Amino acid sequence: MNEALRSRYLEAMGVPDFLYAQAKSENLNAQKITTQCLVIETSNSHSFCLSGKSQDFLLKMLSAIGLKKDDIQCISINIDDLSHTLSGYNAKTVLLMSKGLKPSSKQHFSTHHPSEILINEQLKREAWEVLKEIQVCLK
Repeated sequence: MNEALRSRYLEAMGVPDFLYAQAKSENLNAQKITTQCLVIETSNSHSFCLSGKSQDFLLKMLSAIGLKKDDIQCISINIDDLSHTLSGYNAKTVLLMSKGLKPSSKQHFSTHHPSEILINEQLKREAWEVLKEIQVCLK
């Protein structure tokens, strides 16, 4: 709904605009999802959001640095939706696991997708170094 239409509705109902705006901003903060580690991928045929080898391997990777399944939120997004997606989460760390997703904060980290690591074991060392950085950030 655009601002002009919203204002007309509020006016018709006798609700001052400033009251609605305050309630709306409080509601948005309450809707943020809090997590220790937000793990993001772009659409992938071997998604770690679905049960399977990629998800199992990702959970093993993150448990190696002390994270439990309850500490992790996994999502799959379109590459253009990163900033919008991040605004809906209150994450202590963010792990980006797709090419094209770039870290934009010191709490954001990027490494290879679990499906890539399963195919090419030489990527494990690089992923482990990133996981150790996440572990330090979580302390």
